[in-house]
Amino acid sequence: MATRKITTLCFALIALFASSVTLACSAMGPKTHVGNITEIDRDHHTLTIMDAETQKPITFSVDNKQLLALNSSAGQVIVRYRDGENGELIATSVQ
Repeated sequence: MATRKITTLCFALIALFASSVTLACSAMGPKTHVGNITEIDRDHHTLTIMDAETQKPITFSVDNKQLLALNSSAGQVIVRYRDGENGELIATSVQ
């Protein structure tokens, strides 16, 4: 009986965690993405993250100040952005 309760609890916790990650970007509001850093390209001034909601890579243009702040960053970030003239996503803040 106790094993069944523990198993049920484990599945409930996994479902709760999975749903919170899935809603991460939507819950943050418009023009915001949440994800783990996968690449920082200093030559092209871009930051690529693996989006927590879609599980697809998203690349943002970053300015020099943001690039310096990302010097040794890894892990999850919140990127607020605006749309550029050529369809690119331009980071307005990276946390």
